Amino acid sequence: MTKHNPYKNFDAIPIHCFSNKELTKTPSPELRTYLRYMLNNHPDDSAYLWRYCQRYKDVGGCYILTWENWKRKLTNDLAKQP
Repeated sequence: MTKHNPYKNFDAIPIHCFSNKELTKTPSPELRTYLRYMLNNHPDDSAYLWRYCQRYKDVGGCYILTWENWKRKLTNDLAKQP
């Protein structure tokens, strides 16, 4: 039996599901599982989240992160979360 995944793609994830402004931490175990899967199997698709978090970098909404640095931060933050 497969578990229902409410996230069909990255743009379906509500931003309020994240607990930091870089969109790399979430209290949702299901979302963490999905992010790990996507990062391991379709890493370029996560560029949507990176672009979204960088929209407000010029007004203090997020730190300026390159694509590679953001992916590394996402990987590290997911590894730290249970």
